[in-house]
Amino acid sequence: MNFPAYRVFLVSTIRLMRKTRASLRMKNRLARYALGMVLGISAVPAHALDEVTVGLTLPPTPANGSLWDFAQQLGIWQEEGIQVKTIVFNGAGAVIPQVAAKSIFTGLPSPESILQAFAAGQDLPLVYVYNQIPVNTLEFAVLEDSPIHRVEDLKNGKIGVGALTWGNIPSTRAVLKDAGIKRDEYEIIPVGALNAGFTALKRGKVDALNFNRDWNDMFELSGNPIRHIPLPGVYGAMSLNGFVVHPDTLKSRPDLIVRFGRAYSKARIACAANVPACVAAYWRAHPEARPAEADVRAGKDHSLELTRRWLARFLTYPDGTPRVQGEFDISVIRQYVHQMAVNGEFASDKVPVDRLFTNAFVKQFNQFDAEAIRARARGVTP
Repeated sequence: MNFPAYRVFLVSTIRLMRKTRASLRMKNRLARYALGMVLGISAVPAHALDEVTVGLTLPPTPANGSLWDFAQQLGIWQEEGIQVKTIVFNGAGAVIPQVAAKSIFTGLPSPESILQAFAAGQDLPLVYVYNQIPVNTLEFAVLEDSPIHRVEDLKNGKIGVGALTWGNIPSTRAVLKDAGIKRDEYEIIPVGALNAGFTALKRGKVDALNFNRDWNDMFELSGNPIRHIPLPGVYGAMSLNGFVVHPDTLKSRPDLIVRFGRAYSKARIACAANVPACVAAYWRAHPEARPAEADVRAGKDHSLELTRRWLARFLTYPDGTPRVQGEFDISVIRQYVHQMAVNGEFASDKVPVDRLFTNAFVKQFNQFDAEAIRARARGVTP
């Protein structure tokens, strides 16, 4: 079966994933643009910039990666006195040791596996300082004509995941248990990521996909009507990703934590204010992943809409009120740990949540003129 719409749309992401995973090369984003003077931003001498190396667990896409490049174009990193480099590692399991060994400044591992390790009695030298993805975007997605409308309807169903090594599977099992579904009343099946999973759903090999909302949006925007079933309660409210540092960094470089977090907050505000220019910055930084002009003209590239949706979920609550950027809901994390322990997915709920997550820098992360950042961003032509 051929599904040309989403295959065309996914080609840029797949190309970039292959290229990045093959090389795992470090990208120095500072060298990409020299627009600080063009935009009237005071140049900072190279020796005055602090290098910040960020460990990513997946290659960036236009939706989640554009802001890194747009911030560089606007001079946001430079004005905070930092030089950002990103390295793509093969999952959280590769990022965590890098941060623990102080080989990189920060990384973006999901909290779930780290909380599970602490619940089992392990002690990792990590502290989450910035809530990058404040809600759990993982969900169940079914075809629009499916009889499945809620989690309880997944009883006796086949649920597709990218691989059986995915770190979210314990949460998925806990959600199903809370819905009254026993372990022998459903099947979790590895179907592969993106296109492979979408094909499995279309062909009826699985009844639902347990993918993140961004991937499901790709599928939906490419002409495939689906129904989104969000994770209920504390599971859906749980942070999905955050910037983590070594505990020693809290004492030795609190200023650098603040400047990095504030720059990242500015970058999200800027990208949301001018999504076309933000995505254009990404294509300039990653020309090998840029879609063909014919596909763009044909409306087969949905990068702008995906980026808008990605940013909206993290900058505002569903009712439209703004979120406090970088802030963790510590009470939700405690409830999540307790519920995972109750459902047998964590060995215990004895996890030092207050030591693992801090909001100590949140106020400073948000100390900037947001309107001035928006105005600066809107002045850029894609």
